[in-house]
Amino acid sequence: MRIISGNRRGLKLIAPKGLDTRPTEDRVKESVFNILGQNFFDVTVLDLFCGSGANGIEFLSRGAEKAYFVDKSKEAIDCVKKNLDKAKLTDQAIVIENHLNQAMKNLDTEFDYIYMDPPFERRDLYKKAFKLIREHRILKSNGKLIVEYNTDKPLLIGEGFVEIKNKKYGNTSISICGWDENESNICR
Repeated sequence: MRIISGNRRGLKLIAPKGLDTRPTEDRVKESVFNILGQNFFDVTVLDLFCGSGANGIEFLSRGAEKAYFVDKSKEAIDCVKKNLDKAKLTDQAIVIENHLNQAMKNLDTEFDYIYMDPPFERRDLYKKAFKLIREHRILKSNGKLIVEYNTDKPLLIGEGFVEIKNKKYGNTSISICGWDENESNICR
């Protein structure tokens, strides 16, 4: 697992031990960033269910101003901190060890990008995360929500969101979503 591009390109990262964390494959990550574009300067990112933090660190390497990393696992959070330290990006990061509900309540910013990669087998977390992102209005009106999920189990896009693009990479799929503009009470 490594940083694909930007000023930390090629940097190898560590991942938490065990089967609870499934790092995003390099080819998937590279494709996602090709879809999103190349300009990430002055953006704020949330890496939700961050695991190793590789997706948020990729945004920082490509010029993002700040990245928030959220995971409930102490081992994952320790790993994120080590990776941020290794990449010398600690000053641009906020790392939060907490459960989804509590973390969302405490976030006091809007994000340009949210990368959401819960454990594939925890389908309930997808639904809950969509709901909480909507309720707490933490995605900017023109923001993008990137959701990684198992290709074998179709993603149910949460209320208030619309899928912009979908790509499949073997057993991993990526859905890029934005606010549903037909729901004017949601968009700012």
